[in-house]
Order: sequence, then structure tokens, then C-alpha cells
Amino acid sequence: MKGSQVSSNSFDVVFQPDDRSLHYTLDSQTEIDSYILAYIDVYAYGFKIITKNFDVCSENWKQFCPVHPGNIEIDSIEYISEDYVNEIPNIAYSVPDIDAYVRVNIYDRNLTSRLACIEIFFSNGKTVSQTGVKWASAVIAGIGLLLSAVLSTFGNSTAASHISANTMSLFLYFQSVAVIGMQHVHSVPPIAAAWCENMAWSMGIIYIHFMQKIFRWYVESTGGTPAMYLTSTSQSVLTQRSFEYLRNLPLMKRAENVLYGNQNTLIFRGIKRLGYTMGIENTSIVCTGFTFFVLCGYVLAGFIMVCKYSIYLAQRSGWIKPQKFREFNQSWRIILKGSLLRYIYIGFTQLTILGFWEFTERDSAAVIVISCLFIVLSVGLMVWAGYRTCYFGRRSIETYNNPAALLYGDERVLNKYGFFYTMFNASHYWWNVVLVGYIFIKSLFIGFAQASGKTQALAIFILDLFYFVAVIRYKPYLDRLTNILNIFICTVTVVNSFLFMFFSDLFGQPYAVSAIMGWVFFIMNAAFSFILLMMILVYTGLILFSKNPDIRFKPARDDRTSFQRHDIKDDDVKVTINDDLMALGNIAKDHAENWEYDMQNNPKENIFLGSDEENEYSTNSGSSKDIARKPTLSQKIFSKFGRKQKQDNDDKDITNLSYSKEEGETGMYDYTTSSTSKSTSPTKKYPGLEHQRENSETGNGLLGSYSTESINFNKPSAIDLNSSNGVTSSTGFSERDFSMNSLQLDQQQRKADVLNGDFL
Repeated sequence: MKGSQVSSNSFDVVFQPDDRSLHYTLDSQTEIDSYILAYIDVYAYGFKIITKNFDVCSENWKQFCPVHPGNIEIDSIEYISEDYVNEIPNIAYSVPDIDAYVRVNIYDRNLTSRLACIEIFFSNGKTVSQTGVKWASAVIAGIGLLLSAVLSTFGNSTAASHISANTMSLFLYFQSVAVIGMQHVHSVPPIAAAWCENMAWSMGIIYIHFMQKIFRWYVESTGGTPAMYLTSTSQSVLTQRSFEYLRNLPLMKRAENVLYGNQNTLIFRGIKRLGYTMGIENTSIVCTGFTFFVLCGYVLAGFIMVCKYSIYLAQRSGWIKPQKFREFNQSWRIILKGSLLRYIYIGFTQLTILGFWEFTERDSAAVIVISCLFIVLSVGLMVWAGYRTCYFGRRSIETYNNPAALLYGDERVLNKYGFFYTMFNASHYWWNVVLVGYIFIKSLFIGFAQASGKTQALAIFILDLFYFVAVIRYKPYLDRLTNILNIFICTVTVVNSFLFMFFSDLFGQPYAVSAIMGWVFFIMNAAFSFILLMMILVYTGLILFSKNPDIRFKPARDDRTSFQRHDIKDDDVKVTINDDLMALGNIAKDHAENWEYDMQNNPKENIFLGSDEENEYSTNSGSSKDIARKPTLSQKIFSKFGRKQKQDNDDKDITNLSYSKEEGETGMYDYTTSSTSKSTSPTKKYPGLEHQRENSETGNGLLGSYSTESINFNKPSAIDLNSSNGVTSSTGFSERDFSMNSLQLDQQQRKADVLNGDFL
């Protein structure tokens, strides 16, 4: 009140309903010299609930009967009449963050003029801003992020993608609540402001006492002037509560820092309000956010290094097999880079908002320089990650007509830039570019527009609404359930932005409307946060108590798993069995893809004769077709012998065949059965492999047959169809029986060029 004859440095009142005692502490200056009357109005959530006229002399308050000019310092206890106490509703003692205040208009006893106006805000000591809520939300979100990183490292791709997408959505939602609480709106209802404080940890605004001393010293030593509002005894600070009431009072003056009555009262809004309620000075908010970001980054890098050297030590000590965690050991540097990029992506909102806001606050020269570095770091790395993701996606589409081929098939790309696109469907790999741009524009308004809460509220609502429509239109996330979850998150975010437009007084509504909307904000966000946290806990339980977490989640609605190379754990298949499968694959390369279909539909066509063999046959012998149509006597004998032997072995297991090469012959094999003997062929390197093959444990003879074949893949030679013993031989391919015993008369030969790239 301008011209008020009472100015208060501090005025604290504590009422105990049990004994009706009113303990008050007053430190003020007054120019009044008369007997006074007090007109008391009590407001709750914008509604006037109590109106009383109070004569301090009739109540025997001798300190104010009469009032004399000068300083008044009182610490006293008065007992209120039971009639007054009974008028206070019981709900006022239990509702958290009660939005109530009392306005005291002071008149002289003759009621000729109003001498002063004092407002006192109520608090019953109950609040929804709880340390337990902050820790619970932070720990559960952290567990989800850590679990997704571990699963991505060790190959459980489906489970990792789901838990990562849902946890990142949860984390971004928490940040959106904290960001919307940073808007410089006129008056945020106490319960809405208190709930926003629960999510301030997601922006790095965490109070630690000794760190605040360090930040205060740092700002002062680098040329700044640290704020002392928390320790000041000469200034009262209001955190934008019930600003509408004060603004509408007559003779109230609004200045730069919203000073009312004198220089001893400040109103904090926006980022300053959030920092003050957290116990952090205004000049230490930016330092606090940056410091916690760096500390958590070091913890993440240290955790990965500890895992790497712990695995190395366990392998050297023989506690785990050398093959286990092989991929992590080979690519841990790429995984470390990818993890740090993911961490910077998580802190992108925090770094940009605090950095932009520092340009308007200018706490000190050093803090401004640090802000520039963090903005360049975060924006530059996100732009680079987005560019590389789009580059590999376009290149994959041009080469393979599928963006998932390189984005998920190349392990280096997946480990380093996977954080940028694994949350989304393969066809929408670029969506994070839209999301980062949306966050960046919001950061610009929050950081630079703190002088106008209406501008912030309207701009943020429009941005949230456009992004909400885009998510519904494109449905970019990896599966239907994740899309539904993110649509709900965007819905809650848009509603929050809409409510804060009312808190900014953009529509000029009565404060009772804003007070009710504050409760809507709290109930909606508290319930939704609880559901999200329970969902993350359920996902975590499914993963921790499952041997194969991938089967617990529905695969993504794309073909990413077709290109990923680590869908099987290292210990599921033994090395020797892998070697057997490799040998079988080499043998199968000589066959056409549809050889079974061709055998059934073209019985006269020889699908086992390659085009190169047929060409050599045509070049070296002009009567090659006659050889196929008119077999020799020896060929007929061998053909009949082969049919008889086949009939005798019809009921024997084909996997027990072993092949032994007869001495003195080239290219002929003796087919015998052995159900107990294992391959005892000498150790031999496979083409393109660096490890030594071990003896087969399956006893199927594949490795033995592969070892007895003289193969020279680098020097193929022509096939001699005019061999004296009627058998073809080649030093460039597997030696096998090309005597055409299986060919019937008039059987045609089909070209099957196994060296042609189109063959497979």
C-alpha cells in the first residue's frame, strides 16, 4: 500500500488450535500515533470466508493500545477467543498447501482514514512437496535408464528398446512439469507450485548446503554479486502467492521486482521462485544445475569403466568364460560414447534453459562463459547426432530400400547413435530431430521471456498443442502401446500448459478459478506420475526375473530384429556347434534356393551341375551331351550299386554318415555309417575365420567331409570331364562325384552358376 504508515520487515504468526494460543513475532516501523481498529477478512481459494472487526484495546492487547511512532519489535503470545476459533473449519488444518490468507485493514478509532494494510499468508505445515516423492521418482527413473543401457549393451534388443522408450518418455514428462513450473506467470496456486518442486531434480536443481557456500564464493570471486535473500533479515520474500489480491488493492505500486509498500518486500516468480523454494539463491541456480549435470556424467563414465575392467579381471581370473561379454569388450569405447551422448540428450532441456536464462541474469563473467560452452556442447552434439542419424537412414534407404538395414545392422552406428532413434519406428527414425527442435524452442521462451509470463504461457501452449497433434498424426514410436503412452503424456502436457495460461491471468478470470485449477493440476499430475512409475517398476520386474527378457515384450512394428546381430546370448550355442553350422552353410551354398521345388517339378533336370561345369564340359568335349544320355558300362554298374546301397540304408540316420577317401583314387568317396564315431579330422582354418576349429561334438561328419575336401577358393581351375577313370576333379572346388550316376537317359541339365551373384 502506497503511503502506508506501517512497514513490516517480518511478521510470523503461529496458531495452536489445541490451546487457542497465537504466537506472533513482529518487526516493523510505524508512523501511527493513535488508537486503532482492525478490519479482518479471511480468504480461502479466492473466496471470503470470515469477516471480523477487531478492537485491540477491548481484547487487552496492550502492545497496540495505543500505537506510538517508531520501531516495533514484539515476540508474544495471545489467546484467541473460543468463538473465533470455532469459525475456523477443520479442513484448514489438514489440507496440504492451503491457499488462504488474511487481510488486515487498520483504521483510526474514528474510522476517518485507513492507516495501513497488512496481508498474512496461511500455512498449516502440510505440503505435497515431499523429499520421499523426489527420491522415489528419481530412483525409479534412474533404474529404468540404467536397465535400458545394460540391456542394450548385452544384446537384449527388444526389451532394451521398450524400457528405454518408456523411461525416456517418463523422464521427459518429469522435465516438462518442472519446465512449466518455471514460467514467469503472475500467480501459481500453492499446491501446483509445490508439485512442480517435486520434479525440480530433473533439471538439476537440488539443494546441498555445502555446495551453496561454494557457489556463493565462486560467483563473488569471478566478479559477480551473490544474492543473500535466504540469509537476509531486512527483506521479506513472497513466492508469487496470491499476487492477484495484491495487484487489485488500491494504491499498490508495481515496480521492476514487484516491490510493494517499501524496499523490504520482493515477489519471486518463475525460475527464481522455484530456486528460492528449493533453498537456492538466485545467483546459484545456474551453477547448481550445471554442477549436477557434470557430476552425474562422471558417475556414468566411471560406471562403464568399472564394468569394463571388472569383466576383464573376472575373465583373467577364470570366474567367467572368455566368450562372455565379448561384444562389450570389443566395442566398449563406442558404447561409452553412445552412453554419454544419451546422457547429454537427457540433459538437453536443462542445459539450454539454464544457459539461456543466464544471459539475462549475468551472475558473473565466468558463469556466462560456462553457459556458452554448455549451450554449444549440447546443441552441437544433438545437431550432429540428428545429422548422422538422417545420413545413415537415407543411405540405407538408397542402398537397401530400408532404413533399418544400416541403423540396426551396423553395430557401430547402433551403439553410438542408437539413443537417437531406437525409441521410434524404423520408418520414423528422424522423429527425434522434431522432438529436439520442439524442446529447443521451448527453452528459448523459458530462458529469454522471463519478463512476460503471458507470452511464455501462450507460446508454450501453442508449441505443446502442435506437438500433440503431430504425435497423434504420425504415431512415431516403436509399437502401439508406446504410442498410446506418449499420446497420454502429450495430452497431460497440453492440459498443464492450458492451466498455466489461466495462472498467467491471460483471461482475467477471478482468482477462485485459478485456485480450483491448481487442484486439478495436482490431482491429474500426481495420479499420472504414479501410473507411469508403477509401469516402469512392472517392466523392471519382468526383465530382472526373466531369463530371456525379449520374450516378455512384443517386437517392434518394424524389421529391426532382422538386421540386429545379437539376438542370441553368447553362451546359448557352443563354438563347435557353430563350426558345424558353418560347414553346413558352406555345403549348402552349392544348391539353389528352390532346389526342392525344382526336383519335384523338373525331375529330368540336373540341378547340381553348375553353369561353369557345363561350359567346361561343352568346351573340352564336343560329345558331352552324348555322355549324359548314353552312360558307360561302369557307370551303369556303379548306378545299380548305389541304388542297392541306398535301399539298405533307408532306415539309418543320415546324420551318422561319415566319409573316408579311398587311397589311390581321386575324387571317389566310400560311404559308410557309424553311429558312435566322431569326426577326428585335423584342425583346419575356415576361410575368412581367425579361430582354430575344434573337433565336432555332434558326430555328424560334416567337419570331416569338409576337411577331406581340397579347396582352393582363390585359384579355381577347369573341370576335366575326360578323366580316364570317369570321375571329374578340380583343385578349385570340392572334390565330388561328377560321374552322373544319378542322371537318367534324356535328362536335361540346368544351369546353376554358384559363382554368380544372383544365384543366392
